[in-house]
Amino acid sequence: MNDENCFFLQMDEFTQVGQRVPFISQVEKKHNEVTCKRRAVTRDESRYVRCTVFVIFSILGIVFLITTCILLNYYVLTNAAVDVDILEVKKCPGCAGQSICSVFFRGDVSFSGIYRSRLAHLFHSASFGLDATMGLYETARKVHLRRIGNPAPPEVVDDAVCRRGPQHGLPGASEIARAKLKCIPHLAIWRWRPTNDPVEGTNGDPVDLPLHRGIVAAPVFLPQQDGDPTLVDDNWASRVMPTAFSPATRCASDRLFRLLQSRFRERTSFGAETRWLRFDELMFLFNLAVDPQAVIWQTFPRTEGWPFPTYIGACGRWTVQNYHGVPLLRFCDSPLWLRLRLLLNIMDIPDRLERSDSTGSKYVLDAPEDSTSGYVIYLGNFDLPSLFTVDPQSYNVTVANLRHAIIVDIHAVSLYKNASTKEHVVNPNATVFLARGLGSHDCEGNMAKSGDAGGTTPPCMTRVHADELCSNVHSDHNIWAVCATLLLSHEGTRSCNGLLHGLPSEFISTLQDCVHSLGPGYRRKMLVRAKDILLRTIQLHPEPKGW
Repeated sequence: MNDENCFFLQMDEFTQVGQRVPFISQVEKKHNEVTCKRRAVTRDESRYVRCTVFVIFSILGIVFLITTCILLNYYVLTNAAVDVDILEVKKCPGCAGQSICSVFFRGDVSFSGIYRSRLAHLFHSASFGLDATMGLYETARKVHLRRIGNPAPPEVVDDAVCRRGPQHGLPGASEIARAKLKCIPHLAIWRWRPTNDPVEGTNGDPVDLPLHRGIVAAPVFLPQQDGDPTLVDDNWASRVMPTAFSPATRCASDRLFRLLQSRFRERTSFGAETRWLRFDELMFLFNLAVDPQAVIWQTFPRTEGWPFPTYIGACGRWTVQNYHGVPLLRFCDSPLWLRLRLLLNIMDIPDRLERSDSTGSKYVLDAPEDSTSGYVIYLGNFDLPSLFTVDPQSYNVTVANLRHAIIVDIHAVSLYKNASTKEHVVNPNATVFLARGLGSHDCEGNMAKSGDAGGTTPPCMTRVHADELCSNVHSDHNIWAVCATLLLSHEGTRSCNGLLHGLPSEFISTLQDCVHSLGPGYRRKMLVRAKDILLRTIQLHPEPKGW
């Protein structure tokens, strides 16, 4: 009943009562009329307040929904293109390269998976390798992004650049003043090849001197006889200036260095030019000093049978490679039939890392300069979960971590007068050193603090072990590395200890025999036996239909 009806109804009641009760005064009638009007006004005000509150809350709700949609679209739903600010292009030539920067600047490279969401970047730094897509619409393809120098923060890599080369400028400044000088990496890297030092040459101009092996090759000197054998390495390190470059250059020959240069695709000058720009030389040296993986991918491509990622290009300190699967860690607890096939592919890796020439000899004298024949790449990383990636469709295995790999030109080694044609056998004690390093998580080095590859000796190898790889034509190092890595991952509580679960005991014992070699050629026999065991076991565990 509305207020107007209430008013007239009450007036009618007063009229009827007034007719029956003549002593009701007119004052009381007016009082009742005023009371009824006040009630009506109060009801109107209450209704207005309720409407106002409803409108305010409706507006706030709409604003909240719009804000939520915007935030979801920006942080969660949007396929976020890679922010060009994280590429660190301005630090070149202290970078990996610039060959595909235009693709990044157009926004054609976008994060995939969880990193499509910008919200994930707030909780996890985009400093590590990430899956992404390159291209738009139907041309998009899956790629993998890597930041050169990870897991070291960018400023740590900058420090690694600034502390190399002769420290020119302010010769009279104190050490405190020098320490306060700001590190500017794109300027400091020019000290790596200074142009104002006296050099030998036809005109004395260091700019005209080409890159040569001596720039990156580490001098190897035999230490003097020390009383305490445990101090040999320490005394040697104190007497010999350590190199600033990676293990990939430890055994560098002139032929290898020319091959690395000829296949380096990040040159800003034209390929037909015989002289390199100093800018290009510094980018090349930066890769070899901080993280040589991109150079290895370019020099030893997948198209020639090497089990490495396919290199696409670089922009700043980020490299782009083809997508070749997920880390082996995701398959450590897979069904037995799948792990058997993965292990068989892993056992093929040692043969794929050793490349003979076209004539079948590994040390012919006329090896071609522009070919990858006559080279062997020795594994220097032993963390099984991150060492390999696996294609979920084909189960192909790719060597994903080559940061501490050692490249040997076996053609050059064969020319040495004292070169041995016998196979070098890795000392079984190397397994003890490796187990200690894996247990303390030191096999990836201290790159988070050093910002570079940490010198020419891999973290979980002794200096003597690495030197022997440089001075022998043949070595069973890669076979030992695969056997030891698989066996050590099976023992203890390591992150991938389920990979060998359920396999025949004969296979485990073969791995043990492989690690504890009895002489030249023995590990190769154990490798063949391990493959035979896997093939027989695979026949008993066929791939399920519809998998």
